[in-house]
Amino acid sequence: MQKRTSYVDTIYVNSVAYSSIFEIGDVGSIRAKMLAIAVQEEGITKKGDVPVEFADFPVFSKQSAALPPAPLVRQTTIHHRPKICVGNISVLGVSASSTVQLGSLNVLDTEARIKHIRILREEQNNSPVNTMY
Repeated sequence: MQKRTSYVDTIYVNSVAYSSIFEIGDVGSIRAKMLAIAVQEEGITKKGDVPVEFADFPVFSKQSAALPPAPLVRQTTIHHRPKICVGNISVLGVSASSTVQLGSLNVLDTEARIKHIRILREEQNNSPVNTMY
């Protein structure tokens, strides 16, 4: 595969978080993995301790399904210009094992597993309703 050089005048990235990557240049491979448990309790305004562990939820222990191998494709590519020119790039945010890549990349392998728990209160009797499933 023929590679081309990328030229970017300006790039603005506001936020990169949680196992995410902002990469300028050529890379052989990227492997990003993020595991997260988010607990949200209705009516609570201060940070509290909620005793939850990754082992409590099967989503974190399941084996991820492998993608089937990509089929071989015969292709002919004609680059009319030897470089890729871009004016401005603006990225609001990169999060949860995502990648912004400027350059060539051979292998990209990312995974994000997030369990979001909401603890709600019923309006009639104000007793907690736990939605941890």
